[in-house]
Amino acid sequence: MKKTFALMCFLSGFVAVSIQAETLQYELSREDRSKLTYYLTKNTYPSEKLLVLIQGSDCNSVFYNKNINETFSRVINNKDVLTVEKYGINKELKWSDESERSDCPQSYLNHDSPKQRAEDIKQVLKQVLNEKNYDKLVVLGGSEGALVANMVAAVVPEIDQTVVINGGGRWFVDDVLHNIELTTPPEAFVPAKEGFLGFKQHILASSESKAIVSNHGYFWWRDMFELDQSEYIDKIQGPLLIIQSGQDENVSPQLAFDQAQSFKKTKKNLEYKVYPNLDHAFKSLDGETKSDKVVRDIKRWLSQH
Repeated sequence: MKKTFALMCFLSGFVAVSIQAETLQYELSREDRSKLTYYLTKNTYPSEKLLVLIQGSDCNSVFYNKNINETFSRVINNKDVLTVEKYGINKELKWSDESERSDCPQSYLNHDSPKQRAEDIKQVLKQVLNEKNYDKLVVLGGSEGALVANMVAAVVPEIDQTVVINGGGRWFVDDVLHNIELTTPPEAFVPAKEGFLGFKQHILASSESKAIVSNHGYFWWRDMFELDQSEYIDKIQGPLLIIQSGQDENVSPQLAFDQAQSFKKTKKNLEYKVYPNLDHAFKSLDGETKSDKVVRDIKRWLSQH
């Protein structure tokens, strides 16, 4: 690993901190005066291409996300890479593989949501594009990040190409029920389903709730229950690649296919690609990771569009 060092300087009213030789950390202020952290990894030589990578739903710093920074950053050569932290998170939060960690920041639990993430990325893109006019701008998101990528691409005209990975179908609640059905014993499915639908009703009927479920707070759950992913896909004008794993237990491959098919006649900019034998993490039935093949396919698609 390259030697890290700290270098504080003020640029255009915000702070830049050098993390690695080619990676810079920046901070902006949101309207509520909270700090918004993002990272810009510069290509060795000046690049005219910018790749925006959007992580999934876990309570982790994107700075330590190897799947984002080391794997899917390879879909484009000779580019700058932009990643944006979620509300309340920065690189001081060390990586954890726990599904529900006890040290998840309270500010994250109180404020994180897909809408907040989309607003943050839009704010960061405005700043970055004011600093440099890139010839090519690509956005790629996976899992929850796929929904956020669709939300951003629907309203940012500078985005040239969008890639969304394992984002499931139109409605989040249906994807969760798919997961419950696959991971719950048959005799417990109906109670689990009714319990989750009851939780949904509670969230939608409340103006606010202090409930923290699966490391997510009220605003995250409300957004996920209310957002119509198809609405955002319909608004995307540039080339859009939707990728879905056929053995995905986190979201429904069938609902993802149905959603893509609903746009087949009206959206000529959309391409749907399925990997029948891979799971949510692009592992095959024997546990072998096939992410490299997915990266190569995305790279090919980007070069053709």
